Amino acid sequence: MAQKDKDIVLISEDPEFNDRIGAILSKQAGLSVTQCNSSLSGMNGKANEFARSSELIIFKASSDALKEEQALKSLIASGGTARLLAVSDSTVPFGVAHGLLRAGVSEVVPDTIEDAELARVVSRLSMPRRLTLNPQDQREGQVIAISKARGGIGATTLAVNLADQLCSRKKLFGKTENRKVALVDLDLQFGAVAGFLDLQPNNAFYSMARDRIEPDSVFLQQSIETTPSGLAVLTAPAGFMPLNALQPDQVSALIRRLRQNYDFIVIDLPHAMVDWLTPVLETANHVLIVSGTSVPFVQQTRRLIDFFKEQNPSIHVEVIVGQEKKPLIRSRRHIEAAKALETEFRHWLPPDPRAAEIAMDRGCPLSQAASGSALTKEIAQIAADLLKAASETSPTHDARADRPGR
Repeated sequence: MAQKDKDIVLISEDPEFNDRIGAILSKQAGLSVTQCNSSLSGMNGKANEFARSSELIIFKASSDALKEEQALKSLIASGGTARLLAVSDSTVPFGVAHGLLRAGVSEVVPDTIEDAELARVVSRLSMPRRLTLNPQDQREGQVIAISKARGGIGATTLAVNLADQLCSRKKLFGKTENRKVALVDLDLQFGAVAGFLDLQPNNAFYSMARDRIEPDSVFLQQSIETTPSGLAVLTAPAGFMPLNALQPDQVSALIRRLRQNYDFIVIDLPHAMVDWLTPVLETANHVLIVSGTSVPFVQQTRRLIDFFKEQNPSIHVEVIVGQEKKPLIRSRRHIEAAKALETEFRHWLPPDPRAAEIAMDRGCPLSQAASGSALTKEIAQIAADLLKAASETSPTHDARADRPGR
């Protein structure tokens, strides 16, 4: 008995877009393609019918976020099982793309994606759901970006040890539950993650920039180092590298690959504004800014928050107070700083230079070098809060997330 073709629906008013995507789909066997010369929001009830009768709907994302999100909600409410793939061009704000994912789109890819990579995405998303119920096949990892108001405030310490805390947690009878976590050092000029974990600096980013590589699974296998605790790490290069050597589409492809392979991706950002920050902010679930409460810190942090929100209005930004113990009674300075930043200071990283130095000298996380220190405990609490947030928003994460093991 012949296997039934997979039904793919292509929705766009752009003839060039239809021709390109149609040509890619025509090269794949076992696909039955229906083209609709319309926007997603203009399909009305017809799109709901396709959602119930097809495996995949591909549409060109519009810059009109409200109409697209309303159409998506209608599709989801229709009870259809079709997955949704949005292809966006450079005119679509990144906040809109993030909103599409939140509304139920399975994946958003840029129109600059290579034909071969797009074909692989289509092949994966068009597989029958009964063959892809394994959570590992459906993994869409959480992206946590770490920024800083200035150098030396403890951002890299937070990035390294937060990633370590997210890796596993203790359960009853001494058992542990492991998660796949990746730590990426995107501070291309002053990245220090390698030194914190006694790893060698990596020239993978040099290769990406020089050869114009868009990372694939082979690139990740060759570039990532794994620590004894199971943390996957992509370190920065040893020498200076121009911050603009990488392109946004390369960074976007890197994060997309990492999200498919890891439950959490912690990214240590540079203290600079570059073009490729945009795809990071587009996909980030959380941005943690390590800052202080003095006036210069508050001014710099306010600028960072405004920039991040401009790139992605729906992004969740939290300010972590670095190098300061949480006070029993907050001073006027603390109150005014929180007011200026329109936030609440929930986490404070207490100064603990001895524990930090021991960990760095040994090339291991704080959980191994100083598990009882106040700094270790506070970072563990930050990880616990992030795990709880992830469990509340994603069915693939354990809803019983409690404090990680230390």
